[in-house]
Formats: sequence, C-alpha cells, structure tokens
Amino acid sequence: MSVKPSTHSNTSYDEVPYPTTSHVFTHPDNLATAAVLLGLTPVPVTHCRVLELGCAGGGNLIPLAVSLPHSEFVGVDASAVQIQDAQAAQAALALKNITFQQLDILDVTPAFGKFDYIIVHGIFSWVPTAVRDKILEICYQNLSPHGVAYVSYNTYPGWHMLGTIREMMLYHTRHTTEARMRIAKAREMLKFMTDSLTAASGLSNSKLVKAYAGFLQSETEHIGSSTDSYVYHEELEDVNDPIYFHEFAAWADRHHLQYLCEANFSDVFLNDFPTEVMNELLKMARDLVELEQYMDFLRNRTFRKTLLVHQDQSVSRRLRPDVAQRLYAASNARPASAQPDIRSIAVEEFSSPEGLKFATDHPVTKAALVHLESVWPQAIPFAELLDRAYERLGQGSIAANVRAQDEQLLSANLLKGFTYSGRLIELHTYAPQFALTPSEHPVASPWARYQAQTNSELTNLCHVRVELKGIAQYLLSHLDGTHDRTELLEGLEKSVAAGTLILQPISETPTEPATPAPAPDGEGTHRILVEEMEDSLQKLARAALLIA
Repeated sequence: MSVKPSTHSNTSYDEVPYPTTSHVFTHPDNLATAAVLLGLTPVPVTHCRVLELGCAGGGNLIPLAVSLPHSEFVGVDASAVQIQDAQAAQAALALKNITFQQLDILDVTPAFGKFDYIIVHGIFSWVPTAVRDKILEICYQNLSPHGVAYVSYNTYPGWHMLGTIREMMLYHTRHTTEARMRIAKAREMLKFMTDSLTAASGLSNSKLVKAYAGFLQSETEHIGSSTDSYVYHEELEDVNDPIYFHEFAAWADRHHLQYLCEANFSDVFLNDFPTEVMNELLKMARDLVELEQYMDFLRNRTFRKTLLVHQDQSVSRRLRPDVAQRLYAASNARPASAQPDIRSIAVEEFSSPEGLKFATDHPVTKAALVHLESVWPQAIPFAELLDRAYERLGQGSIAANVRAQDEQLLSANLLKGFTYSGRLIELHTYAPQFALTPSEHPVASPWARYQAQTNSELTNLCHVRVELKGIAQYLLSHLDGTHDRTELLEGLEKSVAAGTLILQPISETPTEPATPAPAPDGEGTHRILVEEMEDSLQKLARAALLIA
C-alpha cells in the first residue's frame, strides 16, 4: 500500500514494499451482506465494479478477480515497484478483468468512473489531511448509487497507548535515514525498554509500572512476530494519525456519506459485555455515532474497518430474521456431543475452532448446523439448507405452517450466531465456487498456485489466508489440471530423491516425546507419499483451494 503525499513517502514504499496479502473483511460479499441485513440493495458481487486505493502488489485484489470472473477490478497505488509486481502477477495469470495503475490518489477524478465497492485498507491513518479528505471525496464521487465503501483506520482511545511505542521508536531512530537500519534500531529499542521494565516491575510495588511492563511485553511480542515492512510502515512512517470514531463519522458526513456498520458485523454488538452495560450505554448515547464512540471507549479500540454508503440510502437498523432467508450460510462449528440428538428439544452446544459457542434446542437448527459442518467451507442457500435439515431429521412432507415456523426459527438462529461472531456462523450473498473433493486431474486456484511458488501463506477461494507447507505446498503449485495422481506421485518421489522435499515421519508413544523415526526405505517412502498425497489433496479441497 502506498499513496504519494510526498516524495519521501513514495520512496519509502519503493524501498520497503508493503506486504501484499488478502484481507477477508474487504471482500465485496462481506460488504454486500452487511448492506442486505441493514435493508439495502447492493449490486450483486458476481457482476460488480471494484476499486481499491493503495492496492500494493495486488495481493488483495487479484484473488477477488480470480474468484469473481464476471466482475471488474481496478487497483491504484503510487509505488512503481508494487504496481510492477501486481502487473507481473496479472500477466502471469492472464487476467482480463483487472487493471493496475501507478497513480496518486489526489489524481483520481469523477472521470475515473463509478464503482459498486471501494476498498481503502491501511491508508487513511497514514496520509496527510488533504489525502484523507480526497479519500472520502472519492468514496462519494466514485461510488455508485447503491455502492458500499470500506475504509480502515487507527482509532483513539487505544492508540493513545500504542502511540507511546511509536513515539519512542521515532525518537530513537531520528538520526538514522536508512530504512533497514531504522527498523533494526527500533526493534532493539523496544526490546531494551521491555526487558528493563520487566526487571523493574519485579522489584517495584507500583501497579502502574507493572501494567506498563505488561503492555510493552505484549506489544514487543506483536512487533517481534511482524515483518520488517509492517513495522516500518506502521510505526516509523512520517504520518500515522489515529482518529476518534465520532470525528471520522462527522468527516464522512461532510462528504455526504453515512455510517453503515463495521466490516466485522458483530463488532457493532456488545456481545463481550453484560446486558446491563448495553442498557446503560443506550441511556447515555443520543444517537448511533455516540453509542459506537462509547463502545470504543469501553474496548479501548485501536482500529476500525468502517463501511460507508450514500446519505440518501435508507438504512434499517432493526434486523429482520427473514432477511437471512435470502442469504447463504456456512459454518464449521461442531456439536459438543459425538452423536448429537438433533430430533429432540434437548439443548446442543456447537463450538467453532476458536472456541466460540452457540447453543440451541431447535431440532431444525441443530440439523442445519450439523449439515453445514459436514460440507464446510461450502455456503448453502437458506431454502436448500432447510431441506437438508429436514432430510437429516428424516422428515418427508412438511406442512406449510410448520415449514414457515421453522423458517423463522432457523433464520433467527443463524442471524443470532452471525451477530455474535462471523467465525461461528457465516452469512453470504453468494456461494464461492470451489471443489469439495479433488478430481482425477486436480486444479487449484491459479492465484494460490502462483503464490505457492514463493510463499507458504496463500489466499483461498473464500478470500481467507491459508498456511501450507511441505507436500501440500508442493502439490498445490503443480495442480494445473494436466497431472493425474500417478504423475503427481512421480513428481513427489523425484523431489524427495533430489532432497528438495524432505519427509519427516514421526515416531511417538504415549509415554515418550515425539522423536524422528528412522528414514523409510524406498518402499516405505512410496507408501508414505501415497498416503500423504491423498491426505493433502483432501485437505486442499477442504481449504477451498481447488476448483476441480
């Protein structure tokens, strides 16, 4: 990501390119789903126009173009290096529905055209006021009548604390100009401060010192695991100006835009606080913006991913379960019971991989969630999901009044789970296309194949990042539809023989720690590779990385 507020800023993104990756919350489907739930009629994501400001190397926009071939995508960035990378990837994939331009945001005019979805991720807080104003101007003048814009930005009050770290890094590196040296010195400074305060907190009775040491330790771990480019552009850029949400909302209002919600839909609900807290906030706040600002104070919020629409759009703040009946649902939440009782009204608890929980006694909802987990990550249209639930319940002909009641209860439960967390139950306006089982000649997402040549972190066809290593990474890079399993196995065996792919079988007993097993012989290697290949192909399919 880069804009061009100054020559220095433009050079910094050429010298240290920003990480180019996908951001699941920026997917047009995510924006459209929020709009539908709030009573709007967004343009179908399967046939839309999307603009990304600060597109970096195309890591967010290209996978969208791959998965939505009938939509049009435009990415602009001021960094020549990153635009060249994006154009190289576009050429390698022969994509016709996406274009990249090296362009200053200040040069975008109404003549640039109208877009149904505008994405501005990781820019707003890192540019001067004039560029921020231009971003919101673009979100108004270049947004189609029913369009949705996504703008992310750092926020107060949380950044009052984080700003302390940034300021000490800037002070410590103020006499250093070379980018890599600044990054190294900044990391050294933070480690020194953390180690010193950790030692001091053990000798001090001051709660403030202990709290400060804990805060620094947490941020040191975060920055320590971050890339140099992230640290440089997040902490060491000339500009990083957080803003209070109410200030951002007022700024958007001046550009004839209104706040829709957050890209993470559940963020607008206080699910992490008791009901009485929300009741008190409702008494304190005079309007939605004030309510959201008070929520930021409670959460010490540091970052927002805000959705904006035109002021003339009639947003409905009252969620209606029947609207969910027009959507698709997906979930990988598993029942707590090994053999859940879906036919009775016994309560069954479902848990996501992250530990989020949802309980219900409604047989149809239980059956629907069991079905969704079995076909994860596939998204199922509501009517079909209801039919599959009835099948699992062994119910044939359903009376119209019974079906209507189940429709209301199921849609209400899906909406309840979604508003609690999109990681528990997902709602979509369309179903991404991918294969749940590998074919005889498996084909992987072309973008994922391109990424696998140099990276272990890939973007799947649901726009979610997936980490692959070893055999799975090797296989994916070769799944172009021209190889059957015999040929894929031959390639694996050659790579193992050449030492470019290493098998690491593990020997393990309940009483002893895992230790490397003896290297397998030729026959053993063949057997292991056959098993690993098939297992990896199945995992790639379940990770939404295969298209056939």
